[in-house]
Formats: sequence, structure tokens, C-alpha cells
Amino acid sequence: MFLYLYVLAAVIAVLGIIATFRSTLDNMLADPDQFSVYLNRFFIKVSMVEMLPIAMVILGYVFSPAEQLKISDAFIPIIIVALFMIIDIFYIFSQRSPAGEVGKELKQRIQSFILIAIALANAIPVIAIVFILVTVSPSG
Repeated sequence: MFLYLYVLAAVIAVLGIIATFRSTLDNMLADPDQFSVYLNRFFIKVSMVEMLPIAMVILGYVFSPAEQLKISDAFIPIIIVALFMIIDIFYIFSQRSPAGEVGKELKQRIQSFILIAIALANAIPVIAIVFILVTVSPSG
């Protein structure tokens, strides 16, 4: 079913951004003086990671069937996407502990970085849920 194309897009985006986040955080903790350089590289890597999921969402919408599906067909895809959103929030927040052993200024920067990463990691899953809901009939 084409709804799982949206799920796959969300999963690819979440896993790719989590991997990018982790490697960037390791670099930031290893060399705090280059924080802004690593942050810029993070944004570039995230844009590359999100290219395929965005294309998948667009293709899913373009090739969606003319008739609308029942809302019951969308439960499993929405639950899977929501689970990945919860997983990425817990994983990214769990990375605050390595940042606890650094100076106050760097810790504040890392806290901001964590919030940015959560927003970026959840962008495609939210879009996927919206597109899933757009393709289902509210009456069924």
C-alpha cells in the first residue's frame, strides 16, 4: 500500500538525522572551539539526508489512488511514524548526559543544538502523518 511510502520516508529521515546528530555531537564535544563549523556541517548533512524522504513524500502524493481510503487503513502507518517520532525524541534527549561534563557555555549551546535536532528529526514524520491523513476519507 502506498501509505507505507510515507512511513518509509519518515523512517529514513529519522534514522539519518539521528546518525548525523550523533556524529556532530561527538565532534562538538571533542573540539568545542569549532562548534559553529560543526553546526553548519550538520545543517548541510541534514539537507542531504532529507532529499530522499521529501522526494518519497511527493511521489507518494502524486501516485496516490483517486479514491480515498478508509481511516482504518491509516492507523498502522500513523502508529509506526509516531513510534519513530517518540524514539528519536528519547534518543536525542538521552544524549544530554555526555554534555553534562562540559562548561556552562558549551552546555547551553548543546542544549540548543539538541532542540534544533529534535525539530529537524520530527519534520518529515509530521509531514508524513499529514499526508497520510489527507489521503484518507474522514467518513470511513
